[in-house]
Amino acid sequence: MRFFLLVVAALTCAAGCARPISRPSLTLVDPSVSFADLRQNPDRYSGRTLLLGGAIAAVRVLPGGGSDLEMVQFPTDKVGRITATNTSGGRFVARDGVFRDPAIYRAGRLMTLVATVEGVQQGRLGDVDYLYPVLTVVELHLWPEVERPGASPVRFGIGIGVGTSF
Repeated sequence: MRFFLLVVAALTCAAGCARPISRPSLTLVDPSVSFADLRQNPDRYSGRTLLLGGAIAAVRVLPGGGSDLEMVQFPTDKVGRITATNTSGGRFVARDGVFRDPAIYRAGRLMTLVATVEGVQQGRLGDVDYLYPVLTVVELHLWPEVERPGASPVRFGIGIGVGTSF
């Protein structure tokens, strides 16, 4: 029994420590470029590969079958885990050559990615003109959804007798 508990604990720890982004993609990242630097002068960092995290704000399907994911940037640690969701350096566009279904990649979902700076594109954010850094996706990780406070989770139970369930 103790051996079983040790194995379960080790597997749980390993899953919690897993990297959202592969080691080969992480080796491409230039850690000297912050998101604040990128926002200030996107053209200066063209061709650099960055590690970014954030929440999806919108998804646009492109004519060639790819997708533009408008992201609200959130800080990450050095392996890509999002460290805070209450602060952002701004928005960016993650351009992906893969079709990302807006029903799955919907607003509010958290994502971490490694992407190469392509340039900048002007857009609108509400009633304001906004310059979006545009990055081409190298690898991305869509974080699993978590139960939100007030949501009605789907529960499944098997009961035996009165008032007993597993």
